[in-house]
Amino acid sequence: MSATELQALASASTIVQSIFFLVSVFFIWYQIREHNRLTRAANTQSLVALSSPFLLQLSQDRNLAELWVNGTKNFDTMDGVERFRYQQLLFWWLILHENIYYQYQSGLVDENMFRGWQTELQAFIRDKQIDLFWDGEMKRYFRADFRRNVEEMIRLG
Repeated sequence: MSATELQALASASTIVQSIFFLVSVFFIWYQIREHNRLTRAANTQSLVALSSPFLLQLSQDRNLAELWVNGTKNFDTMDGVERFRYQQLLFWWLILHENIYYQYQSGLVDENMFRGWQTELQAFIRDKQIDLFWDGEMKRYFRADFRRNVEEMIRLG
């Protein structure tokens, strides 16, 4: 084999290696993208799994449903235990939303799903009049970025 043929073979080999490298980079990119998509889907499923028992309990337990529906309206006439129960329900729902917010900020929840949850959070804040509870004990338990999100929703009404 002549030097020219060896040089041509080396050049062809370099081109083939470059092609294989580009194909490998594409497959790695695709696998990462697919992994991220599956992670977001799994996180969405876990959020549904977290909220489902609470929502099912509300539909099965009339007393709990009455507390959830009328808690803010009747808060001043409740005894200490009922007030505590109601506030814990509000806290739990806000903790769920803080988790959703954090996962979205971390890129672990799909934007369309997050927007739906944000719409629900806005309705929750409005319907439960969270502003009545927020500046007391409530807001200090949440992360600063989530607090700003809730406060913006309170401001918007």
